[in-house]
Amino acid sequence: MGKTTVSKLLAKKLGAEYLSVDKILSDNNLDKDDDISVENFLKANEIITGISDGNRGPYVIDGNFYYQKQIDDLKNRFKDGVAIFTITSTVEKCIKRDAQREKVYGEDSVRYVYMVVSKVKAGIEIDNTDLTIEETIQTIIDNL
Repeated sequence: MGKTTVSKLLAKKLGAEYLSVDKILSDNNLDKDDDISVENFLKANEIITGISDGNRGPYVIDGNFYYQKQIDDLKNRFKDGVAIFTITSTVEKCIKRDAQREKVYGEDSVRYVYMVVSKVKAGIEIDNTDLTIEETIQTIIDNL
């Protein structure tokens, strides 16, 4: 299973609020271009900050981070008490996961996203290629 499944289950286990960058982009019409700009991702960060402003977390923020500037901005907005985890896998496993989705993006799209997000480095990297969902979640919890 992928990052969204892990994120939702982790949020439930921690009693945290789950926030989806993809949903925020979509709900605010920031995802209309095939190649979403860094500016639109930064606007999504502002929205996330607005949602969390004044509310003590915890929050689990789920998203593909295409730009280093985007993740750095989000870290700066939350400052203290932030734990960042990057869940990785092989491109082959990502392609298999995509084929099982309700909305299939296709091998070319998966390879492109994999290439782009692999360049962004943030937090603790967890390779879940050979891990179960439970093992992935436990690895995150062990590193909090």
